[in-house]
This record gives sequence, C-alpha cells and structure tokens, in this order.
Amino acid sequence: MSRKRQRARGQGTLFKRDPKGPWIARWFDCRGKRRETSTHTTDKAAAERILAKRVADAALRRDGVIDPTQDRFLEEAQKPLVMHFANHDEYLRVHVNPKTGFPATPEHRASRQRHLKAVADGLAWAKLDDLDRLGLERWLSDREAEGMGARTRNTYALSWCAFGNWCVDTHRLVANPFTRLGRANERADRRRHRRALSANDLQQLIDATRRRPLAEYGRTPIKVEPATGQKRKRANWTYEPVTPANIDDCEKTARARLKDKPELVARLEALGRKRALAYKMLALTGLRFNELRSLTVGAADLEGSEPYVVLAAADEKARRGADILLRADLAADLRKHLCERQTEAQRDAMREARPVPARLPAESPLLMVSSESLKVLDLDLVAAGLAHRVQGKNRKGETCWRIDKRDERGRTFDMHAFRTTFNSLLAAAGVPLTTRRILMRHAAEGITDEHYADAKLIDLRGALDRLPALPLAGGQAEAEREAATGTYGDDSGVSDPRLKPRQFTRGKVRKGAESRGDDIAADGMDDSRNALTCAELSDHARHAEPVCETAGDGIRTHDVQLGKLAFYH
Repeated sequence: MSRKRQRARGQGTLFKRDPKGPWIARWFDCRGKRRETSTHTTDKAAAERILAKRVADAALRRDGVIDPTQDRFLEEAQKPLVMHFANHDEYLRVHVNPKTGFPATPEHRASRQRHLKAVADGLAWAKLDDLDRLGLERWLSDREAEGMGARTRNTYALSWCAFGNWCVDTHRLVANPFTRLGRANERADRRRHRRALSANDLQQLIDATRRRPLAEYGRTPIKVEPATGQKRKRANWTYEPVTPANIDDCEKTARARLKDKPELVARLEALGRKRALAYKMLALTGLRFNELRSLTVGAADLEGSEPYVVLAAADEKARRGADILLRADLAADLRKHLCERQTEAQRDAMREARPVPARLPAESPLLMVSSESLKVLDLDLVAAGLAHRVQGKNRKGETCWRIDKRDERGRTFDMHAFRTTFNSLLAAAGVPLTTRRILMRHAAEGITDEHYADAKLIDLRGALDRLPALPLAGGQAEAEREAATGTYGDDSGVSDPRLKPRQFTRGKVRKGAESRGDDIAADGMDDSRNALTCAELSDHARHAEPVCETAGDGIRTHDVQLGKLAFYH
C-alpha cells in the first residue's frame, strides 16, 4: 500500500533541476505566496541554512515582528533607478487619467523619460536612496545659470514631483522627497511672447501665401561671399527671398518661365490656395495646429445653415471634444477646396485606370497640412512683409540665414499665435470674455486674456477717452454743467414745461401765492396736467431742478410744515 506524500510543515523544500546544478529553495512567504529562488550553491548544508533563513524571515513577518511594508521599501531601494523609470513609463502607458479619460500620449511619456534620465545622469543617481531635493535644486540652479528658461526648469521639476508621487503610491518610497520643491516664476522669465496679427496683417499674409508658391520660380539668384579660406561651393549662392517689393516681378517672371507648363502653374496656384485656407481656418476658429491636422472630411458639416466641424475628444488638448463653429465664408471656401480635391482625385483615377471615386473618403483629412508648415509659415511671413530674413548663427556656430519674426515690442509669431490673433480680434470687436472663453475652449477665464490677448489690437486709448472729464477749474466745470443741463440759476430759463415735474410746479405756485395773492395760486392749480409722468422723466431733467432749501419746499404739505414751525416756536 502506497503512502500519501506528506507536505512540509513550513520548513520549505530543496531540490535540483539538474544533478550538477545548484540547489533550488522553495518556501511560502508571509502572504502565503509560494516563492522559489536559487541558492547558488551545490553544498546541501549551505543550501539548508539559506532556506532556513528564508523561512525564519517569513515567519517573523507573518507574526508581525517585522513590518512587511518596511521590508518592501528596503527591497525596492535595492533596485536600479533605470528599472523604476521603465515601470513608471509602463504605468503612464496603461493608466487612464481621471480628468481626461485617456492615458498619456507617447510625446508626454518620451518627455517625462527625458527629464528623469537627464537629471539622474547629471547627479549620478543610481537608486531611490540617492534622490535628494537639494541636489535637484542645485541642478536646476546650474541650468538657470546656463540660460535655461523658467518654464523649462519647471517641467523638469514637475516630472520629478510626479515620479516621486508615483513611487509613494506604489509603495516604493515612504514620502516624496520633492513635495516642497519650489517653482520658478514663469511670468518674470517669459522667453516667447506671441503677438497677434491685425485684420490688415492677416489679409497681407493670406494674399502673399496664395501667390508665393508660383513666385518662388521667378526669384533671382544672389551670391554669398565665402569666409576667409573657404572654398566656393553650393552654399556660396542662393535665391533672394520673396518680399512685398519683388513678389509682382517674381510672379511675372515665373509665369514667363513656366508658360509651357500650365499643369505645373495650376498645381502651384492650388498649393498657394490650400496654404492660405489653412491660415484662414486657424485665424477664424482658434484651432491648434495638431487639432487642425486631425480634422477629417466626415467630421465637417458644411451644407447646413450653421456649418461646423466636430473635433474628436482624442484629438483635443483637453480631451473633451467640441463642435467648432464655422463662418459662412469659411465654409464656402472649404466646400470649394473639397470640390477641387475631388476633381483632382477623379482625374488621377482615370489616368491610372482605377475606379473613379464619387466622393472623398470620410477619413481623409479636411485640409492637407504637412509637418513642415512652420518653415513654410516663416517664408510666407517674409513674403507678406511681417518678417525679415537676416544672417545669423546656427547651433554649430556656422553662418546661416534666419527668419526674424519679432515686431517692435520683441514679440514673435508662430502657428500657435493664430489662437492669440483669434482671441485678440474677438476682444477688439467687443465680444464678452465668457463668449471668448467658450470659443477658445478654455476651462478658466484667466487663461484667455492672460496668455491669448494682445493689447495692441485693443483700443485702449478709446476706452480711456470714455471716462468723464474732470477739469480742475471749478467755475469752468459749473459753466459746463449748466450748459449741458440748460439751467442757469432760476427755473425761468426752462422753456418746456414738460421738463418739470408737476409736484414741483405746484409747490412753487403755492410758495408764490403767499406773497402774490390767491389769484395766482388759483391760476397755478388750474394748470393742465403734465404730459409726462414723474417716472417717465429723464435723469437729465431731474438733475436740472433746483434744490429745495427747507423740508417743506416743493411738496404738497408745505402749509402743514409752516404750521408746525409756528406751533413749536
């Protein structure tokens, strides 16, 4: 009769997978979970001592003699910091943000890893025990001395604060060492001030953008003198930029050079219209550049009385989604653009012997915008006279051509500045802040005017002129008030009886009757009723009435007040 195998009573077991290999120890930890590890020895006695220590440690933690939580902190502290970085990146990849409902984007994760690794390499941090707030503050101070902006330094600080909070939540650290880490003042060290374009500047930009692709073929080559000792090469000559001064000549020369290539001319003109439409779309909707690139043909409703386009929540910065309202002229331009693309797609299909599409696919982009649009925008600004091409130095210290987009205030312009233009034009038109906040899709009103308003487009001088005049000469002020109200001392100067309330007229008649007789008072009482009631009188007429000197002046109980005075005196 076979005997039933007896399970070890908390002593663990030793075994070998390979007769010549090391002993393997297997036991149950304090949480009842089976653990298995190699003893790295072929000596059974030594392996038994190792196993006995593992079993004893598990018993101490199971009975509460040693806190298992503190033991976990010690275990995590021995892991290399790179392993924690990898686990944090995996957490960001799968964790759903409760505010947005989406996990972190790949760009955000890459930026977080870059910040963590840069500081860890600079301070030689290898484990969690090496994390130190003073060391991070010293590293940020050194970067400030090297010229790093306040906002960039704050992103590094926020990345490490978020990493510390994650370590606390996952029981890797007892407390976050970067909790009280200070923040740099971004307002005092703002590196990029965006400006807004006026309506005239926008029109110049759109016109120059529409014409520049064709004008590029009519530019004149210019020579660039090489540096001392440098051989002549391709970099020693270039084309002159397209500017408002030569765009007409360049366009005329280009048409003459391409007179035998009408298809190329038509393609260049279509390219200019497409770029101009993209700028108009950004300026009249307040969309961000990546949001514009995410719009599809199926998300646009351009035929209704109130055209709009749906911005998906996954493509919006705040991850809320929105319906972007479109003006009628912008919707008409988009319809024309889609018709041109559909005609071109049908022509290409016929030429390549493919099925001719009846319409554009719903998932195709609404506007074909490339990732090189920022460089294209710089050249369009030069063509519109809103920027200048100057010689400068690149990161390697070599001489190169650069685009100077700063205005007289030192403010620059880029793709995101179209949002500043959108809000500034709405503010200049008198649109309330609440309406502008909704159109800008901001959660707080403070962001709308703090970061996206250019005071140059707002008539601040006209707003000051609306304040009342406060002359220091009192006589002149009194004369101006009398001329404005039409009153000069006594009420006899008022020719229109409707400007005087009836109760003041009766009061004055009663007061005059005491000295001139009852016949005058009777005439005053027989006066016709006023055409305007007291409630209908304007504030201008009320302020023109004389101020009563006593409590009974100008009221119906004037005689009663006189009687009271006579009784008490």
